[in-house]
Amino acid sequence: METVPLLIVLLSAVGHAMWNFFAKQSHNKLIFIWALYGLGAVFYLPLYLWQGLGAPLGWEAWVCILASGAVKAVYIVLIAEALSTGDLSVAYPLSRIAPAIVPIWAVAFLGESISLLGGLGIAIVCSAILVIHLEGASAEHFARLRRALRSRATAFALLAALTVSIYSVIDKLAMSRYAEPIAFNYIHWVATVVLLAPYVLWRCGGRAIVELFRTEWKPLGIAGFLDFGAYTLVLFVMETSKVSYVVAARQMSQMVAIFLGTVVLRERCGGIRLLAGLLILIGITLIGATH
Repeated sequence: METVPLLIVLLSAVGHAMWNFFAKQSHNKLIFIWALYGLGAVFYLPLYLWQGLGAPLGWEAWVCILASGAVKAVYIVLIAEALSTGDLSVAYPLSRIAPAIVPIWAVAFLGESISLLGGLGIAIVCSAILVIHLEGASAEHFARLRRALRSRATAFALLAALTVSIYSVIDKLAMSRYAEPIAFNYIHWVATVVLLAPYVLWRCGGRAIVELFRTEWKPLGIAGFLDFGAYTLVLFVMETSKVSYVVAARQMSQMVAIFLGTVVLRERCGGIRLLAGLLILIGITLIGATH
């Protein structure tokens, strides 16, 4: 991977970690993440009007748009719960292990096989899930591991990763067979915001939404731009670089999130969590190298 595309992807990784950092500090994480997706759609609009407007979309593309939008709406609910109940330095890395789940879907539904290298990568990612929950290396800390793995934050983060793997497969199918990438991504992004709106209104109420915009408009605006920017940068690089390299490089966002969580937010066990993040990075790089 050449230097400039690599730097662009790393910048995207920082942007993705940063919007999660802002979301973690919000007093209502569900509204915040839903709203930043809405702002992302606003920022995305000029690009869509410039290059995506008028692109043909058949019924298959619309099925994928609705399916991906619905799954992504569930992802927003899950990641909001994960950030509400757990540390950023745990919830974020666990929610980004989707590249280790996608090959399992490929085996189950597409008849593909997992190579030895890919299997090793998945095993390393699974070990990282255990490591990130440790608070130390003593026998007592290992004895507490089972309880830590059963926490609500872990459950929500892993379910979020599962939904990422599902909408990633849907998106890949749509953009490889049924739709032009910019048009598909914009319309399904809007669909996500629209599909989730009734739940956010029911769960939080209109007054809470207005209040969040009033009190958190600055971090919300920054997060919305970072979300849109991170995705657009990756979309640009994927046109010129191998997807496996892009996926692996973007996993640096986990290291950034762990740093922000442990250093800025003063969450515990920074060294152990950085080790777990490094294991996830290595595992997903091995998986990506098989494609």
